[in-house]
Amino acid sequence: MLSQEEATTIGTILGLGGSLIIFLWRVFKVSRVFLKDHEYLKDSIETIKSEVTPNGGGSMKDAINCLKDTCQRIEVTQKVLDQRSKAALHYTGRPLFETDKTGRVTWSNESFQELTKDNGDFTEGLDWISIINEEEREEFLKEFNSCLRMCRRVDIETESVHGQKIHFLGYPYRISEKSHEGFLIHLYKEN
Repeated sequence: MLSQEEATTIGTILGLGGSLIIFLWRVFKVSRVFLKDHEYLKDSIETIKSEVTPNGGGSMKDAINCLKDTCQRIEVTQKVLDQRSKAALHYTGRPLFETDKTGRVTWSNESFQELTKDNGDFTEGLDWISIINEEEREEFLKEFNSCLRMCRRVDIETESVHGQKIHFLGYPYRISEKSHEGFLIHLYKEN
């Protein structure tokens, strides 16, 4: 028969052994889940990697590159069309100038430059306003700025600094549905 001290020692050893087995089982379960998740993660990473690596047409990266190329071609085409339009308008007999949405001249054609050459160089900025008679300038600017803000047609008759009647006729043009970029304005003198 075992003494009480021996029985306690054996019980303690069995308890420690059982606790160790339970601990090892829990570690094994967690490791098994981790390895399973690791394999899933590894497969997911491989899938993502294959999608972002160009492969000749079937990956997301290829689709993004194709879209980027298309956007660049559209942008180049738009610039060419813009330049063609301005080239066609540049030598017409009608004085034309283009403004941004704040009224600053961004482009003017040969006829506009000929018409305003006595008053200075108005190829850029707000200096073009100085061709308007000083007495009428404030009223003109009030109406012109109203047209700019409201994105509506400019149709203003006024007098130049040389006493000639001049007529401004302009149309807003849009670059998107939400905002306009500026105006293309036709300027002519009345006889």
